Amino acid sequence: MSQLKRLVHPSLGDRVYKAVRDLISGRVFPPGSKLNVERLCRDLGVSRTPVWDAMKRLEAEGLVETVPRQGVFVLNFSVEKVREIYTVREVLEGLAARLAAERVGPGELAALESVIRRQEAAVRAVDFERYSRADLDFHSRVLAAAKNHLLSRLLESVYGQMLVLRLRTLSLRERIQWSFAEHTRVFEAVAAHNPERAEAAARTHVRMVMQDAMTALRDLDNADRPAATAPHGVRASVRPRRDGGGL
Repeated sequence: MSQLKRLVHPSLGDRVYKAVRDLISGRVFPPGSKLNVERLCRDLGVSRTPVWDAMKRLEAEGLVETVPRQGVFVLNFSVEKVREIYTVREVLEGLAARLAAERVGPGELAALESVIRRQEAAVRAVDFERYSRADLDFHSRVLAAAKNHLLSRLLESVYGQMLVLRLRTLSLRERIQWSFAEHTRVFEAVAAHNPERAEAAARTHVRMVMQDAMTALRDLDNADRPAATAPHGVRASVRPRRDGGGL
């Protein structure tokens, strides 16, 4: 009897989850804003079930918070929360770079070099969006070269919690220049199969990004501060922005 590969399609719940997460990362819903579940259902053309399932996943990832009798709010990041996330990210990305330096193959190395060239072109063009895509690709390829599934899952969870701050941090002109230089040092250490240097370069990169994230957090707080504060330290509903596209 012949074996057939099972076709796998993204579920409706997955599509709704990704759509809402993209809206949060694109700051259509800024930190502290209330997510109107009924409106999401109407605009996405789905029932309440997949939307509430998406809310549960986003809450598990630390992107939203459910306040009893108030609703679901995009999480605000305190300085302590940001420091906590980046402290964990530093350790995990350092390990990923170390393992990548030990295990990277010729094809993976060529792919990493190609991403570095794309980043260089984006820096020269001062193209934040193109650099952002290449930045994500770089970290994904380092992680793939590490060949550790548990590490991948842990880092993906950390990356999910960083979505709210990420785009604002990379919109700093100086940041993409520094980021490119830091990525280049990680790449060179991985290419040299030097685990110690790769880990040190990756950890330094994350520490530098954390400093910029702290600056971005202060800027976001000033830009999005509402007139009132909701219970339990969650900001009151903020009208969703339209400059990022979406709903």
